[in-house]
Amino acid sequence: MKPGIALIGPGKLGCALTHLLSKAGYPVAAVIGRDRQRASEACEFIGCAGRIAGSELSLAKKAEILLLAVPDDQIQILAQQLHDQAIPTEATTLVHFSGLQPAGIMRSGQSATAVLSIHPLLPFADRQLAVEQLPGCPCAIEGDKEAEKLGLELVAAFDGRAFSIKSDKKALYHAAACIASNYFVTLVAAATELLHDCGIEPKQATRLLLPLLQATLANIDQLGIEQGLTGPIVRGDAGTVTAHLKALENSAPRLLPAYRLLAEQTLQLAKASGRLTAQQAESISKSL
Repeated sequence: MKPGIALIGPGKLGCALTHLLSKAGYPVAAVIGRDRQRASEACEFIGCAGRIAGSELSLAKKAEILLLAVPDDQIQILAQQLHDQAIPTEATTLVHFSGLQPAGIMRSGQSATAVLSIHPLLPFADRQLAVEQLPGCPCAIEGDKEAEKLGLELVAAFDGRAFSIKSDKKALYHAAACIASNYFVTLVAAATELLHDCGIEPKQATRLLLPLLQATLANIDQLGIEQGLTGPIVRGDAGTVTAHLKALENSAPRLLPAYRLLAEQTLQLAKASGRLTAQQAESISKSL
């Protein structure tokens, strides 16, 4: 029989993961939240409705795997509260889902409790969408050596794709995820603003950009980053880059530093692709 799990923090990701683990045969021993009603509602979503929802951490004593699905700055505090109440034992594994914090922040003194972090490399805006997106999702595993084995089992249980990350690389790993996801959204917002300046209504502007974004991702997937790069820089079109800079200076000077920084990074990528001559690269560099 699989070990029992307790969810502490019935948010989007926590509910989705617990739902999938429950379907995979992991019995849900408790769902714990600050608000009892929210915890009860989460139980219904997970599929474990009954007398296991509440706000008392003591409910977690019934489980061998404690899922700490709380914000990053609350993980260490919550873990210490659990230790103070002598809830984790040598047979318990504490699991958090932060991409930034190492699993070690859940340790306390000489406690032999195992610690593990699992970070699904996807943005989750809705718990039902999360249930649909977690299968096949890449998940970073980090923690105690023995706990990592459990991490592989848990990720496999919801058909995720596990990979390991070193504890001292978590911040760098998380920065990569933020650049790829969060800052991608920021770039789309900036492009939408520029189209709005062209007289296009913002919602329509974003919709107009979606096929371009989807095709770009398809190019990266099929051709790789270097060969998937398109646009004026990899074509060596310094005149177009100069025109962009002038247009931004006139209409959106706040975006000039970002454009130059991204263009410089793109220039290095274009060089690496082998499709840019030294003369073309120098011309673009002078334009920037």
